[in-house]
Amino acid sequence: MDKFLKIVALFLIISFVASCKQSIRSNVMRFHQLPMPSGEKIMIVPLNSANNGSIEFANYATLVGNALGNLGYLPANGEAPDLIVELDYGVDDGQKIVRSSPSSFGYLGYAGHYNAYYNPWFSYGNRYSYRGGYSPLFYGGYYGSHYGPLGMGSHYGPFGIVARERVYTRYTRHLKLIIKPNQEGAQNLYEGEAKSIGRNNRLHDVMPYMVEAIFTNFPGESGFSEQIIVDVPENS
Repeated sequence: MDKFLKIVALFLIISFVASCKQSIRSNVMRFHQLPMPSGEKIMIVPLNSANNGSIEFANYATLVGNALGNLGYLPANGEAPDLIVELDYGVDDGQKIVRSSPSSFGYLGYAGHYNAYYNPWFSYGNRYSYRGGYSPLFYGGYYGSHYGPLGMGSHYGPFGIVARERVYTRYTRHLKLIIKPNQEGAQNLYEGEAKSIGRNNRLHDVMPYMVEAIFTNFPGESGFSEQIIVDVPENS
């Protein structure tokens, strides 16, 4: 019995340590006929007109614009752009999930910030700085409230830990990009969408990692999806 308890305890410790490392998993789907960048000037606009003038949109456009700049595109800076980049994002109302498990563990959050400053990537930017802080990426769960021969858990029976029920909400977050020539009726050159599922419905927490995911292997193989895993830095 002692050997069994030690094995279970070791398993719980390993599971807990592994859970401390966070990552954002995104499924990225792409369709494109996008040529290699050659210094084209771009302007980022909201796909949803309700986001016109939105500071939140400006923050996300900064992230997308910087990623495109690293690929060789240039900001229009008030000039006529060669390409229009349409950006959309959102999160659903969530789905309630009920699970039974031996115990409950909390995933450590993270904190940090990124600077969203004036930039020329989108049409209505201004020269004032915005500074948005990351809220802790809290994934729910909690540490067991009772301690016994195995260290952590909730209730103990003849075999160590009794299963308990957990209820949480799982959200689907999405980021969508469309790139097209700045011409009336022009065909899209790129259509890409990243979707991630998690317990955090605060887009500003996960958007930097979803942007990184959609630009991983950019522009990607047309007509195929891939799962991109982006690790969350431990000290962020």
